[in-house]
Order: sequence, then C-alpha cells, then structure tokens
Amino acid sequence: MTTSPTIQQNQPNNTPRRWKAHVGALKQSGLPRAEYCRQHKLSYHTLTYWHRKLSTTQVTSKEINLVPIPFKALINQDNAEPTRAALKIILPNKISVEVGENFSPATLMRLLAVLERR
Repeated sequence: MTTSPTIQQNQPNNTPRRWKAHVGALKQSGLPRAEYCRQHKLSYHTLTYWHRKLSTTQVTSKEINLVPIPFKALINQDNAEPTRAALKIILPNKISVEVGENFSPATLMRLLAVLERR
C-alpha cells in the first residue's frame, strides 16, 4: 500500500482538503475507485461523493462555450414577429429560458445541465 505524499494522516477525516488530495491521488494512480478505496481503507461512497462535489465546483469559464445568435434568427419569418414562448423557466442570477412549442427536449436538458454547472 502506498500513501500519497499530499495526504497527511493527522488531518481530520472529512476535510475538503483531505478529500481533494485523495481525488487527485486516485486520478494519478490509474486504479479503479473501488481498488483505491480498499488500498487506502476509505469508504467508496464517501470518495464518490467528494469526487462528484469537487468535480462540479471546478468548472471553469473555458469549459462553457456561449454562441451569439443574431436576433433575426429568432424572428418568425411568416409574420416578422418573435414567436411567443409556450414555457418560461426563470433561474437564479437573472437567467431565464423561454421555450417555444416545437422545442427539442434533448437540447433543453443539455442547456439546463450547462446552466446548473455555472
């Protein structure tokens, strides 16, 4: 059994710093998570929790791509007025999403997933 030099044995069990070190050591080890937990006598579920928690907080602006859409592309060509939204979703931080009648559920799910990570 090898111990990563960044993981100190005298740290309290559930500090974010300790689990961040374990998550990093897991990635470097190349081991499956279950095997890493066995070797380091860790709870698989706790390591999974911290892996997910630390991964979601490390999203950077470089990972989010916003594409400008010209306003003319949003106008209904038949009557030259914007289409009325069938559904409006209002999220925190002044973000709102208006969905028309013929929306793609898959695209909406992807959009919401990206917005949740912001």
